[in-house]
Amino acid sequence: MATYKGDRVSTAGRGAALAILLFYTALSLASLYLMLSSSLTHLGAKFDLADLDWIPRDWAWENFSGFFALTHDAAWTWLWNSLLIALVPTCINLVFSAMAGYALAKIDFPGRLLIFWLIIAVMAVPAFVTLIPLYQMMFAFGWFDTFFALMVPRMAGLGSVFLFKQFMTTLPKELMQAARVDGASEWTIFWRIVMPMARPVLAVMFLLDFVAAWNDYFWPYLVTNSKEMMTVQVGLISLIGVDQGFVWQIDYGVIMAGAVLASVPIIILFLALQRFFIQGLTIGAVKG
Repeated sequence: MATYKGDRVSTAGRGAALAILLFYTALSLASLYLMLSSSLTHLGAKFDLADLDWIPRDWAWENFSGFFALTHDAAWTWLWNSLLIALVPTCINLVFSAMAGYALAKIDFPGRLLIFWLIIAVMAVPAFVTLIPLYQMMFAFGWFDTFFALMVPRMAGLGSVFLFKQFMTTLPKELMQAARVDGASEWTIFWRIVMPMARPVLAVMFLLDFVAAWNDYFWPYLVTNSKEMMTVQVGLISLIGVDQGFVWQIDYGVIMAGAVLASVPIIILFLALQRFFIQGLTIGAVKG
């Protein structure tokens, strides 16, 4: 009888968890679907939920070509800028963060624990606190409205160092010791042994950093003032009325088509790396 009651409670719990999961999944997908539906609808300068249908009636596929026409093909530049500032700093950050994480986890040197705790302490500082000094640095270096201001601050991240350190702590020391006995240098151990084993955490961190850089609006808006330096997120906002000195004809159907195009690379990237994402949630949970 006790086993039956336990099974019944377990089944009820799983059912409740599934219901909650489905509710929040539907809630999240609803906004994406409305964006897609509105991108295929003739909305014009007025946007109201009453104008939308779950299935578009007119199927305005021309909104997608109209997005590039509305921006006079500047949208291609925005997409390229977003790709550049998301891809290059992310790759550089992964390399340096992996090296730092390996050093903190597997190399015994004076001050290692102090450096690690300093990293944790700095991670506790809100990012917005550093915006003003970082903004002043961009002016002092002459980097305002350049790719340097968009990319250099993203080339290092303490969160990535922390995650790599936690992951590499779980790797068996015997592998490194055996390689050292065979005469391998630390650089060889890092590239030939550690990095192949760190592919899951590399994929997870690449996904998280790339998405964060691609979706970022505030920092690119803050350090750029020309149409040629806009990212796709800043460009989409600039289409709504007057912004940064450019006047556009508002058409919300076309703007939503641009939002769909801006979402496609992230969706493709997540689908390609999703098998690593769940594994990445448990990185550092088990100490080796």
